Amino acid sequence: MRSSADPFHQYLGLTGAIMRPAYEQGPFSAALETIKALIFHDPLIVFHRREMIDASPPFGVLRDAEVRSQLDALLLQLLASATYRVFTVVIDKKEHQRKYTVWRFHPYHYCLTVMLERYVQFLVRINMTGDVMTESRGRKENMQLEKAFRYIYDNGTVHVPTRVFQERLTSRELKIKSKSANIAGLQFADLIANPSCRSLICEKTNVEMTAKFGVQVEEILKKYKYLRSPVNGTIIGWGKKWLP
Repeated sequence: MRSSADPFHQYLGLTGAIMRPAYEQGPFSAALETIKALIFHDPLIVFHRREMIDASPPFGVLRDAEVRSQLDALLLQLLASATYRVFTVVIDKKEHQRKYTVWRFHPYHYCLTVMLERYVQFLVRINMTGDVMTESRGRKENMQLEKAFRYIYDNGTVHVPTRVFQERLTSRELKIKSKSANIAGLQFADLIANPSCRSLICEKTNVEMTAKFGVQVEEILKKYKYLRSPVNGTIIGWGKKWLP
């Protein structure tokens, strides 16, 4: 919350991708490794979005505009053809601070709560159970996140009762993996998170989104991949949520 007045840190966004484990660990992981081998000649290289944008080692080949264009095309093709669903939550921390002067939910945990609500409600609609995995953020942050996850599992939320979380989530424990674990689903979520969050911020602040690759990612997500209302297909409130 201390950074909420800084325009560069006013917004916090989380993006989740839903995949069947056998698909993520099988065909999807293989497709991602094929792209890695083709562009970087190493199927086990771990994608880091920020380093890829900056063409930092080991992504130096992306300084070549032609190679970067080839990578973008392959990733967009995978985004469009892969089987998954996406939801994004963005919080305006400055407005959150202004609105709630006494009660104030930790922004990251607030976003996590909203995401988990939508996830278990999706699992209810398809009559399935599911697990939750996130990328490691540091020892202290991981412990706080694990505690928040267990609290939701044990107590439910204002909108979703405890019973639903415990029926639909396969574990009380949040799975946390580091970048080095080379989890295809986590790398995938990292690649789409910024375009998805940025598009929602641009919508709410009436600013044009100009990054070409980001615009193309958002077009695919909006057309095929966001969670939607089963009644009228609405994305806002289902696959995209603005807080507070």
